[in-house]
Amino acid sequence: MKPGFLKQATGQRAKHHLMMVTHVLPYPPAAGNEIRIYKMLRWLRKQGYGMTLVLKPLGDEEVPNECVAGLRDVVDNLYIFDNRVIPRPAGASARTAAQIDSDLEDARLTELQDGFCPAWFVDEVAAIAAAVRPDVVIAQYVFMSRLLTLPECADALRVIDAHDLFCRKQATVEQYGIKDYGLSLTDEQERKLLLRADAILAIQRVEQDELAALVPEREALLTSFDLEVHHADPARMVPARVLIVASGNEFNVRGTQDFLSYTWPLIKASNPDAHLHVIGRVCSEVWCDDPSVSLLGFVESLEREYEEAQVVVNPCRVGTGLKIKTIEALAWGKAHVAWPSAADGLRELADVPVLIATNVVDFASAICSILDDNARRESLQRTAHAFIGEYFEASNVYRSFTGAIDNCRILETEEAHVE
Repeated sequence: MKPGFLKQATGQRAKHHLMMVTHVLPYPPAAGNEIRIYKMLRWLRKQGYGMTLVLKPLGDEEVPNECVAGLRDVVDNLYIFDNRVIPRPAGASARTAAQIDSDLEDARLTELQDGFCPAWFVDEVAAIAAAVRPDVVIAQYVFMSRLLTLPECADALRVIDAHDLFCRKQATVEQYGIKDYGLSLTDEQERKLLLRADAILAIQRVEQDELAALVPEREALLTSFDLEVHHADPARMVPARVLIVASGNEFNVRGTQDFLSYTWPLIKASNPDAHLHVIGRVCSEVWCDDPSVSLLGFVESLEREYEEAQVVVNPCRVGTGLKIKTIEALAWGKAHVAWPSAADGLRELADVPVLIATNVVDFASAICSILDDNARRESLQRTAHAFIGEYFEASNVYRSFTGAIDNCRILETEEAHVE
């Protein structure tokens, strides 16, 4: 283990202490899951809860110093298990994967979990839990649920932040011609993992209902995504500027490349002054030789990009969960154009202030209609702000989750040491 920092002493405490374990590096927040986790940590810290964060990135990734520094203000204790950590030799008391997964009897689930939460790491988390005595343990994604089976976590409220339903993934990715999505689960496999928790966080209402049907024995808590309403300076808006912000996952890559290849030429034919900025990791995976397109990758100020855009586009045709880049654009009060999947989890709340297109021609026409009509754009901006203010304000987003935390008892801690 490489300690990040340890700030909170053990002993009697007046506020609940939470331990979160994740493979996702939440700082700097760029992809949707990074933003969600960072915002959750920041909100929980603001409410006065103690927080221990355990990071174990996938594969050969190293946690950069920037990440460690950026987390100082939102967690008390940080433990890092990256590529600099050499697993300790297994002793006589070390757990094996078969022992940990004795509740599953499923070789594929064992294999998948080994990639996220191997047996040696479970032993490390057990030692941390014994020292910290968390009142609440949060596993990010079902593939980290092994740690919820630990005796050291038995007295805590055990939570899985689902992010997604992996038993629904295959049907979704097949729309893009992907025949074998590596993390796909059957209903029964996902149910087995979810049953390890006492409560499950659902990112949107449709998935909350699906989780309630899949594991009726557990409480599914709607815990969406908190957003602040941003009021951009109208004077900074650049005429005919279109913006895409996207991570490098395969859905974003295919959607963005299709947009560049098929939709953007139609927009340019109708509006020759239009120019496009593409931001995020998606830029290293797509190509375009049109000089009106700038593939910028990471930028110093994403806020500036949002302020300058007249239209923000979500080019991703398919997906599950909540479409983070859609609600982020709405929080900036931006006119937004997207495919129907962008409204999943939103249309159940109210009329979604997004122009939805079902084909390439209509997509291009919707963007051009905003570029050509300031009154329409300003109307969409007002309704976007109103929508976010009503449904994504932080105290509303986290109400059910913090209620569950406050209803569990605070455990006393003992002096302990984690080597």
